Amino acid sequence: MSKKTFGLGLTLGALVGTAAAYLFAPQSGEEFQRDMRLKAQDAKNKAVVAIDDALMETEIWLDQKLTENDIRNEPIRYERTADNVAPAPEYTESPEYTETPDVVVEEEL
Repeated sequence: MSKKTFGLGLTLGALVGTAAAYLFAPQSGEEFQRDMRLKAQDAKNKAVVAIDDALMETEIWLDQKLTENDIRNEPIRYERTADNVAPAPEYTESPEYTETPDVVVEEEL
């Protein structure tokens, strides 16, 4: 059986099943649709809760594995000693300002 005929058979089976459910349902069409809508919303809510639970359990499991194996990077700690600290720069004052200013002020005549 090819994939095309299998998909066609699956689609036709779903349509026939839906039609049979409407025809043989003990409720009216509106009541049946309302019930199906409520069941679909309930199934969606249960799926959301199940996914949230699975994510939470996965986070807890991962955190436990990380703490057990201690594979997290430890922060780098630096120690200040005379060997690894640069000396302060020496400041000297020049007698004259030799650079030209970046801002030019025009003088009024």
